[in-house]
Amino acid sequence: MKVGIVGGGIVGLFTAYYLSKEGIDITIFEKDFLGSGSIHAAGLIEPYRFDRINTTGMILKMLKYMKKRVTAVKSLSKAWVIELLKNLDKQPPQEAWEIMREMASFSLKEYKRMAEEKNDFDYEESGLLEIYEDKNELEKAIIEERKSPFNPKFEVVDVNGFTGAVYFPELSKVDTHKFIDRISKEIKAKIVNEAVTKVSKDGKVYFSSKEEKFDYIVLSAGVWLKNLGLPITAFKGYGYRVKGEVKVDHPAVLAELGVAVVKNSDFVKITGGFDGDFSYDSSRAELFLEFARKLVDFNFVYDLYMGFRPCSPDGFPIIGKYENVVISTGACRLGWSYAPAMGKKTSEIILGKIDNMPYLSRFISGRNLSL
Repeated sequence: MKVGIVGGGIVGLFTAYYLSKEGIDITIFEKDFLGSGSIHAAGLIEPYRFDRINTTGMILKMLKYMKKRVTAVKSLSKAWVIELLKNLDKQPPQEAWEIMREMASFSLKEYKRMAEEKNDFDYEESGLLEIYEDKNELEKAIIEERKSPFNPKFEVVDVNGFTGAVYFPELSKVDTHKFIDRISKEIKAKIVNEAVTKVSKDGKVYFSSKEEKFDYIVLSAGVWLKNLGLPITAFKGYGYRVKGEVKVDHPAVLAELGVAVVKNSDFVKITGGFDGDFSYDSSRAELFLEFARKLVDFNFVYDLYMGFRPCSPDGFPIIGKYENVVISTGACRLGWSYAPAMGKKTSEIILGKIDNMPYLSRFISGRNLSL
């Protein structure tokens, strides 16, 4: 069997990883380096911190973020906005939560398993601090966690200089740069560093005035799948690697500022931003460096990466098959957290082990994707 994977981000790489184990002939189409669309992330493996996007509460939170300059909205996909408003405050079916709990558990265990084989990507079961300055916001967060369908373990702890924090002891972290290196080495695939211009539902990929036929095509090209008519929009984020000292003992998120700080062996990762924006403008990135000074003293910046989180209207992944095409995208800011499970499900659809999943395939089944 021949499979072409369009998009070499973390979901596409995990899909290739599992198909490689089955001896499948794989070609990955990625116009930049492997992992380029995902490497900016903090590396927090936090599937239990799932946010439903299509709620009034989330819209109000976004408006608060905009007032604090934490979020800027410049452009959104029209199809995404329409679906969000059509389904505002609608609860997903129970089976959707069951699938997500299963995927969360699988992803957490899979990173651990890979680290047990060889921990060459700074894997740590270090837990996560969600830190608050405002007492009311902390109390709201505690109530939300108690209502969470994931029923995560958490405790409320003190953090010097802040009102307090919610600590999640079961969560872990990785160095995204080292992990991309690791998984890329384990994948047996042909890499085509060119932009794909078109795909067909019968399995053809078109690039550089060429075409190649596959038994299946995987589309894991993130936000650009909006061009198929899928309701996907971009929430852009920024990731810095800096030299400095972190003031807390665990990976941490400044919840009211949307900034994450993670200590790795070679650098400290600072990430922030949740901008509705498809542009490559990174002028807002430095704002999040300044926010991060509340948690880290740094004196040197190594580099900056930027990425576009592909968000579905409700934050759930979109995974499913349309003729000879399998689509896998949409996990929003939890792409790394769910990537192992998304890659596994995608590979199982191709191998005929599972069919489309009723909820995660909701935007694919019976839909003309205009391929």
